[in-house]
Amino acid sequence: MANYTSATDLKHVSGLQRLRRRLFYNNPSDETELQPFIQEPLVKKSELWGFFLLGFGYYSWPNVCASLLLPILLQGIARDASHLESNPLIACPDLDSDIPAGDRCQVPFGWIHVTPTSYVLLLNVVSVWCTIFVTMGVSAHADHGRTSKKILLTFITALCAVACLFFVGALRPEVWWFSGIVYVLAAIMYGVGLNFYDAHISILTRYHPDVVRAELAYGESAPEYIDAKVNVQTFLSGGSSGAGYAGGLILTIFVAIILLFTDASLLMVGYCVVMAGIYIFIFTVLYARLSIQRTFPPLPPDASILTYGYKRIGKTVSKARKLKTLFYFLCTWFILGDGLSATSNMAILIAQDQLQLGNTSMIIAALIQFITAGAGIVFWIWVQNSRGLSPLKTVILNTILFGMLPAYCLLGLIKDSPIGLKHEWELYMLAAFFGFFSGAIYSSNRVVYAQLIPFGHENELFALYEMSSVSSSWIAPLICTAIIERSSVRHTWWFLASQFFIPAFFMIFINVDKGRTEATEFYEAEQLSQRQLAEHETSGMVQADNASGFEDQE
Repeated sequence: MANYTSATDLKHVSGLQRLRRRLFYNNPSDETELQPFIQEPLVKKSELWGFFLLGFGYYSWPNVCASLLLPILLQGIARDASHLESNPLIACPDLDSDIPAGDRCQVPFGWIHVTPTSYVLLLNVVSVWCTIFVTMGVSAHADHGRTSKKILLTFITALCAVACLFFVGALRPEVWWFSGIVYVLAAIMYGVGLNFYDAHISILTRYHPDVVRAELAYGESAPEYIDAKVNVQTFLSGGSSGAGYAGGLILTIFVAIILLFTDASLLMVGYCVVMAGIYIFIFTVLYARLSIQRTFPPLPPDASILTYGYKRIGKTVSKARKLKTLFYFLCTWFILGDGLSATSNMAILIAQDQLQLGNTSMIIAALIQFITAGAGIVFWIWVQNSRGLSPLKTVILNTILFGMLPAYCLLGLIKDSPIGLKHEWELYMLAAFFGFFSGAIYSSNRVVYAQLIPFGHENELFALYEMSSVSSSWIAPLICTAIIERSSVRHTWWFLASQFFIPAFFMIFINVDKGRTEATEFYEAEQLSQRQLAEHETSGMVQADNASGFEDQE
């Protein structure tokens, strides 16, 4: 890093050398001009590379495994273990054409029996509640001491280990239920890790040289400082999302090669999930070497490790009136996040169940989605920077446009309609549509939310952000399951369409400037309260010492 070249010297080097220095070398003046004014280390290029490399590998889990491989694997395993509804003693035929008219396949789920499609949706419900419970208990610990990096690495490593068990259900059909348990464990590990990863956006922004320089030059309330924060947050959120889609694209190519040159059986799909776990672990090791653990205030002396996370989140939620904009935004994300995840799952399940498309078609659709998602993120970041479109307006616009996807699929309910997700080419078209807008929604949404978080509550409040999305993710699967059991899978699009137009309407009333002010006032009030408490304790100790000295004199 010592070979950094100044802006004047850059004029005399080649374009490739200029790009390399811009990407890999730090500005040495930052250490002398900025570092003395902050307590924690400035963000360096190596730390940013570690952040993006982890996103490159880690985001491949939701982009490839959770959205593509696992629905195929779990539904296939459940189908192999299912029986006819009319006679539980008769196994379900391999071909749908062999199922007697008026009958259907069912699989046990606890004390009830559901279709294989509903089985996958109900597994999501169970995994959501388990993830909420674990994440809320762990998240607040990362805002104290020097544990956030250790917790993140622990859960991601556990995810990689659990991923290596998914082939068992396909290898031994008699233990098909084992895959459901492994799926729930993997969802917990991923959900907790995602919370800590997303919290990096706020932490890295605070100590980024551009933001620190703007703070020292203009102050925290100046428009220049706010613009610097938004630009860095957009860079971090968009860059991590883009890296995730790029990593998912490469992993999907590997999966496609394996499945195309093998029998593409459920067992091979399970082995592809194992490969994904190894793939993620490689980039986790790179992140561990490049990242920095920053120091946060210690846990209160009377805090319990088991209950502190729940108590702290409860206290923060009880102060919701002081962070009205943040919690209002969480309510809209509660609905929107549910719709995004459910729409992807329902499109895959319809393609498998009604269009009878194979794994090859699913992989092609996934590849299209990753390519358009990366292009969409680049396009919308360009729109924000060149046209002055704020991140909030970007989310609103993309949400409205994305709502056209379920609206289009509703055309399939019209009798004799030639369109409405009835052909294979429509799946590819909708995959391109999904990727182009969903990537921008996820990226810009995190930028908006990061602006509303008070300092020192990053991991805790990003846990609420993830839980706001995850906690709603049981609603859509449950409602869609009820719709499927009573009518058909295509009628679920009525409900899913509302998941986009309703939050887009509510987001119109969000005032981000007001939310930033509330976050600053919340932090200042919290610091004042802590100083008063410390002064009170000090005063009490002095009085006790004086009393003790008086007794000694007597």
